[in-house]
Amino acid sequence: MDQFDIHLEDIPGEIAWLCDLVGVPAFMKIIDTAGGEILYIPKRQTIELPLKKQAIRREYDGRNARALARKYGITERRVRAIISEGKGASI
Repeated sequence: MDQFDIHLEDIPGEIAWLCDLVGVPAFMKIIDTAGGEILYIPKRQTIELPLKKQAIRREYDGRNARALARKYGITERRVRAIISEGKGASI
């Protein structure tokens, strides 16, 4: 498949940003795998949200909702909701 020596300048403008971001070798792997597909790339927060919830449940000691809220940039009420959601999931 590496028949041609492809450079960033060879990539069409509308997708060159991705090639520039990951580099030509990784870009070629992406197009070899998903070329022609419509690809949805989620926001970082979508990937991190379940991890944040796990961390909050793990770190919660029954008295530190305020500290966790500050640490994770959410309200105390949201911390308590996350803890409650976790209790329902473990049953």
